Amino acid sequence: MEKEYLIVGLTVGYMLKVMKSKKTISKFKEEFAAIRHGDYVEFINLINEPIPEMVVHERGKIEVNPPLKNNDIDMIQIVKAGPSLNKFQKLCFQEYGGINDSDISDKIFYEVAIFELSLRVHANNRKLLEPRDNFETVIIVVSESFDLNDKDKNQLQRGRRFLNMIKHFNNQFDSWETGTKEFLKASKILDKYKLTIL
Repeated sequence: MEKEYLIVGLTVGYMLKVMKSKKTISKFKEEFAAIRHGDYVEFINLINEPIPEMVVHERGKIEVNPPLKNNDIDMIQIVKAGPSLNKFQKLCFQEYGGINDSDISDKIFYEVAIFELSLRVHANNRKLLEPRDNFETVIIVVSESFDLNDKDKNQLQRGRRFLNMIKHFNNQFDSWETGTKEFLKASKILDKYKLTIL
């Protein structure tokens, strides 16, 4: 069965590619910060596309087309953000165009985006975070809450270092190939502990 790609991962993955290319992202800095930190309410308010029609069942209560709420679980917020994500991706592509990257495939950019978003989803769903906690903190609190062993905790942090290498290259690894290998090991830990989005 073909893997289904989430618009949130495609959009953030593309923006990571833009950042790695050293293009200026100041035009969309607020939007990108909101989406990367899992602040979907802020992101939707910035882009301002309509929320799709939906039915939500929670604790025996059914809501049809519920309004945007800060206390929605992340998956509901991601679905509500779908039209805004689509619009944002188009705006970004109009601004930056196609970017060829010889170091990292589009699939890896996507997976790096989903890596951070997945861990934030699980941290948010367990109410482990303060607003805009950094990714290092996210990994620490998720590791504690899900009882990860030290080896896996450290590997997740190496995955984070690869994300940082994309955003602001500072010799986090001796090559993009080494960084990618370390990231893929970290990504497998999400499956091991059922920390994926889907």
